[in-house]
Amino acid sequence: MESAIGWEAAHRGPESTSKRRRLALKSGSRTFLVDVEQVDWVEAAGNYLVFHAGRERYTVRLTMREMEPRLAAANIVRIHKSTFVNLDRVKSIEPIHAGDHLVTLQDGTELVMSRTYRPRVNAALFLDDSPR
Repeated sequence: MESAIGWEAAHRGPESTSKRRRLALKSGSRTFLVDVEQVDWVEAAGNYLVFHAGRERYTVRLTMREMEPRLAAANIVRIHKSTFVNLDRVKSIEPIHAGDHLVTLQDGTELVMSRTYRPRVNAALFLDDSPR
């Protein structure tokens, strides 16, 4: 759904030429502009996505498939069939069972990374995927 989300490049101010990307998250009749750097993680809920940004939650009508290519450029990667995570918010990653890993964010949130998505995360973090 194209109207549910969009990218916006916004200047920080006249003294800066750097740009910040913002997500335009349409929820109901309101559109929220959220700095992509503030997104901690995203979870699927049916045909909806819930964006977690600090204490804020934004629910939009989109699927994981629609959102994945848009978030990849912002260092937000898929770690599970129903979860994206902002790699800049990851504090630690540890194995738990059957190839799955526990991803702990800086705020203490714990998410499961499935073995299917581990190679993508390792590549994004420039980690060696070989067993030790």
